[in-house]
Amino acid sequence: MLRYILQRLLAVIPLIVIVTAMVFILGQYGARDLALSLTLQTNNGDFDPEMYETLREQMGLDQPVLVRYAQFIGGALRGDFGISYVLPGTPKISSLIATTLPISLQLGLAGIAILILVAVPLGTLAAFTRNSAIDQAIVTVSTIFSAIPPFVLAPLALWLIVARFRLLPVMGFGWHGLFSLETLLPAAVLAAAPMAGVLRYTRASVIEVLSQDYIVAARARGVAGLGIVAGYVFKNAMTPVLTWLGISVGRLLSGSIFVEIVFGLPGFGSVAVTAFQGGDIQTVAATTLVSMIIIILVNLVVDLMYGLLDPRVRLAT
Repeated sequence: MLRYILQRLLAVIPLIVIVTAMVFILGQYGARDLALSLTLQTNNGDFDPEMYETLREQMGLDQPVLVRYAQFIGGALRGDFGISYVLPGTPKISSLIATTLPISLQLGLAGIAILILVAVPLGTLAAFTRNSAIDQAIVTVSTIFSAIPPFVLAPLALWLIVARFRLLPVMGFGWHGLFSLETLLPAAVLAAAPMAGVLRYTRASVIEVLSQDYIVAARARGVAGLGIVAGYVFKNAMTPVLTWLGISVGRLLSGSIFVEIVFGLPGFGSVAVTAFQGGDIQTVAATTLVSMIIIILVNLVVDLMYGLLDPRVRLAT
């Protein structure tokens, strides 16, 4: 097991290097001159050559881009991503991530919980009522919600549920905690995007399991529908669903950017957007690196869970 984990982690190192290098290097050429922007901002639009050169040297922009990337990777290995010159107070990027990432992780966990608690039971119900009106209604509604982009669904849900019908408390700016009612709506919006995929995977997997001979034999012995689900279907059908749940983490991370902005949450996604808008490529590269690590670790956990759900799956030891 340990050997398998190490092999997986070593295999993704080239991917991490390539992606972060693309973000860092292309960002250096595509983004605006951060030193120039700060110079003009400080001097009310007047250009000061001396200040400009000082800022370039202070930010390391006077060095070749490959040298700056190597310094970025070296600092990242020590947990030091440098300083953000765009965000208020010029904070250390590592401290900024340590402050905002827990908020996004809690929001993501809430979204995953809603996703599992809603999509898996509905997918199972759709499988047991295959080709019925209930099945068609479940699949249709989930597909419609999944087709609406988060940047459209978030303000629409905020207006309808909070402002129009007042079903949830008024959202105040800031993070109110994982178990607060204010977290329910943004987490639900976040879970809507991958909802149809998880539901369809669950439905298809359950239908496949229901066609197996041992399910037919269990029904012949008089096992009720709930007993079949608990004793036979659920465990055998969840392995393919886990794959889609692992893929959904990436969609949750990307969707959290819009959700955090609309609901005024000071999370990891908001930091990434602010840094990108300000041309702070150092912070953008750092958030990209952390996001990749999260996705890689989640998919590794999903792979390890395969062996728990299905004894036939054996990981390399």
